[in-house]
Amino acid sequence: MSESTETKPETPLDWDMMYREGTPSWETGTPSGELIRILDEAVVPPGTALEVGCGTGADAVYLARRGFEVTAVDCSPLALERARIRARLEGAAVCFVLGDVFEFVETAEPFDFVYDAGFYHFIRQADLTRYVDLLWRTTRPGSYYLALAGSTGEAAEGGPPQVSQEEIRSELGRLFEFIHLRHFRFESPHRQKGYLGWSCLMRRPHIAR
Repeated sequence: MSESTETKPETPLDWDMMYREGTPSWETGTPSGELIRILDEAVVPPGTALEVGCGTGADAVYLARRGFEVTAVDCSPLALERARIRARLEGAAVCFVLGDVFEFVETAEPFDFVYDAGFYHFIRQADLTRYVDLLWRTTRPGSYYLALAGSTGEAAEGGPPQVSQEEIRSELGRLFEFIHLRHFRFESPHRQKGYLGWSCLMRRPHIAR
């Protein structure tokens, strides 16, 4: 997920209803160009990967095709149904999990790479502390974390929730070291010029802060 709509979903039913009413604005049907760029830069090696809020699975399937062992979690039954069809058609092995990602991580082992295309910029407004705890549980020293989040760098009515560079460094820098924090643009099926976003690639240090 990456972009918001006028109605902010708050429950699993809200998210599922958005898929039932049509194609949500963040669903492009193709892998994120920024994710492709980062993997092409060969900073993050293949390993176990978790995607939080995977939607219809374009990025999860792409990660699997790039050699990752992927677990992808979403609370929308319809989105995951479409994700499983996508994976089957593309011959990609992905473990899709339907449910609350906070409940999932209670028993999950840490991953080498955690990928978040828009979950952080939503959840930080409701429960940042719980989300940082999720990141603590799903990573270990040496793990990578990539967050794609809306940027305050330009006004964008109807776009994703916006986060400033200072907020990102304050909220996520407690747990991770920054590899890069740079601008990119979210792809959008509804706009020629996508909304401005932050690409935040981080690594959990071997020495606790």
